[in-house]
Formats: sequence, structure tokens, C-alpha cells
Amino acid sequence: MSTDTLALARVPGFESTHYALLNGRIVWTGETAHSDHPRNLANPWQAKPAHYQAQALRTGAALAWDALQTQARPGLLAWLGGQTLPFPLNLAAQRLDDLAQALNSQNLAALEAACLRLLGLGVGLTPSGDDLIGAVFFTLRHAPIAHWQAAIPALRTRISHAAQSASNPISAALLDDLLQGSSYRALHELFDALHLQQTPAIEEAMRALLRIGASSGADMLTGVLLTLLTPQLPAKRL
Repeated sequence: MSTDTLALARVPGFESTHYALLNGRIVWTGETAHSDHPRNLANPWQAKPAHYQAQALRTGAALAWDALQTQARPGLLAWLGGQTLPFPLNLAAQRLDDLAQALNSQNLAALEAACLRLLGLGVGLTPSGDDLIGAVFFTLRHAPIAHWQAAIPALRTRISHAAQSASNPISAALLDDLLQGSSYRALHELFDALHLQQTPAIEEAMRALLRIGASSGADMLTGVLLTLLTPQLPAKRL
């Protein structure tokens, strides 16, 4: 169906973006590359059900991290490698470290506190904090921490609710997708590549993810690697 025949409304305050409201749901109406996503109105993309072995994902993540050592690390990937972030994200270094420590210690209450302090952090349509948090929970769906599983659904709901006021409506919607395990094709394909544990496929998938937004892909990759590799990351990160 042509988008011209649909009753679309602009998102208040974000009229100049390629997002719109369709029956109250935020949808993507643009035609740029790297937009294979369930919210793409003209050509919605849905991931096929996938089941991964957590240890295989962790092994693949270690290969991904090794591959990144010889590359520039944009967005929050710089923080993940122990570098100082540019202003104003450098002011939030402790908040990021708190998230890493919560994952390292498997402290769910600390994880929630850290996430709430990162919501809406950063610049752009989808702030870095939102992309990072979403990717953490996306990853936990595929590589769950056993003693968190009963409490995670309610925590996802609280994070999603908090984002409604802590972030902008478009970012909050995309974050909710990540919380529910649904996102860009590039992110799902990264998990396929990590599970295969083949470096060329992993590098290709990372390149595709990194092309999303100014830093959104990098920030989501940070969340994936942080969740899968903690506590193997640099000691100063923790």
C-alpha cells in the first residue's frame, strides 16, 4: 500500500524527521539505507525466530572485540576500550562504569539504577544511553542470566515506562523495540554472525551495524559486547 493513502500524522516536535504516527504508532517513512526495521512503513522487516547458545555468542563476541582493536572505535565503543569520551559524554563516565559493574557483579538492582540514569543521555534523535540500554536488554534475551530471568520482564516494563519521560518519543519507541527483542536487520544479523563464530562474517555484520545513524550502531554494538564479554573487558573499564 502506498504511504500516500495512509492517514499519517507528524510526531509533535519532530516534524522534520522521517518518522510519523500511524494510528498512534511511530513508523519510519524515509527511504534511506540501513532502515530494515519493523517500523519501516513501506517495507517492514521482521526477524525470523532465532535460538542461540549463549556460550557461542560470547565466543563470537570475543572475536568481534579482537577485530575492533585495529579499527577506530566510534561512539561508546571508545569508552568500552578505556578511552575518554568527548564532552558531554565524558561527564557520564561514572554512570557508564556503574552499568558495567552491575553486569559484572550480576546485580539486578544496580543494573536498573544504572539504566535509569542513562536514559536520554547524549545527543541526536536516539541518544547514546538509549541505544546502549536497549542493546543490553536485547542481548540478555539471547544470552540470559539465569537468576535474573523471572525479574527481567517487569524490569523491561519499568525501563520502557521511564523512557517515556526521560527521552524523546521516537527514541523511546525504538528502545521499546530493543527491549522486546526486535530491531534493525543489521543487529539481528550480527547475532547470527556471532553465533557462527566466523571472523569475516562478524566483521561484515559489524560494519553494517556501524552504518546506522551517527553513532547508534556503535552504541548498540557497545551494549552487545559489554553484556557478552563482561568481565573479560579491560580492567579499567570495570
